[in-house]
Amino acid sequence: MINLSTEGDYMMKYTLAKPLPRYRFTMLLALVTAFIFSRLSIAQGKALLNAVPWGILILLVTAWLGTGNRDSLRLGAVFGFLVSYAYLWFDNKNIHSFTQVLILIPLIILPSMFGLLCGIVLGYFGWKIKQMFMTKT
Repeated sequence: MINLSTEGDYMMKYTLAKPLPRYRFTMLLALVTAFIFSRLSIAQGKALLNAVPWGILILLVTAWLGTGNRDSLRLGAVFGFLVSYAYLWFDNKNIHSFTQVLILIPLIILPSMFGLLCGIVLGYFGWKIKQMFMTKT
C-alpha cells in the first residue's frame, strides 16, 4: 500500500513554486548587493569595481551553500543573472514612461545573460574550492 500523504509531501518539497532557502538567500543577497552598488558613487561606470566583489560573492555563496556540482552552477547562475539584472534597473534613473520600461525589459536581459554565464563559471570554481577544503578536513 502506498502512503499518499508521504508521496504528496515529497512532491510538494521539490516544486518550482517554492524555492529552497539557500536559493532565497542567494536571491536576497543578489538584490541587496545590486542595490548597494547602484547607490555607491565610486562604482558608477567602472565595471571592475562591480565585477570583482560580485565574483567574490559568487565564489563564497557557491562554496558555502552548494550541495553538489549542479547546485553550485545553479546558485552561481541565479546570483550572476539577478545581480546584473537588478543592478541595471536600480542604476537606471532616466525612466520617464511605461513605454521605456517595456523597451528596457528585453534590453536589460541581454547583458544580464553575461552575468549568468559568469555566475555559472564562478559557481563551478566555488564547487571546486569546496571540494578542496572538504577533502582536507
